[in-house]
Amino acid sequence: MNANKMTQRSLEALQTAQGFVTEYQNNAIGQLHLMTALLQEDNGLIPQLLEKMGVDPVSAKQYLYTQLSSLPKVYGSNARSADSVYVSPECDRAMNSAEKTAEQMKDEYVSVEHIFLGLLN
Repeated sequence: MNANKMTQRSLEALQTAQGFVTEYQNNAIGQLHLMTALLQEDNGLIPQLLEKMGVDPVSAKQYLYTQLSSLPKVYGSNARSADSVYVSPECDRAMNSAEKTAEQMKDEYVSVEHIFLGLLN
């Protein structure tokens, strides 16, 4: 995934997902981290899309927090380096799918809606 092809909001979502990895003491950005990050902006596009789909974004976010807290944690010598955060293979596939979706839609940049679609694939 080329960061130069991402919108500012997409980059912010990845940074937020990275923050969740640190907060929940996980070793890699996964789809749960990224989806939770997409829901952080209450008036953002993804919460609005969920509402239109009949899904309460607040409940969805709470569910995702519960799922994040149940992920395995890394401690001690197994912990990741403070300056290193990895991307899980599943999340990498979702990001690659988002990039392909943007190309198919003839969009120059990968936006949060492309990432959302990539996570749903």
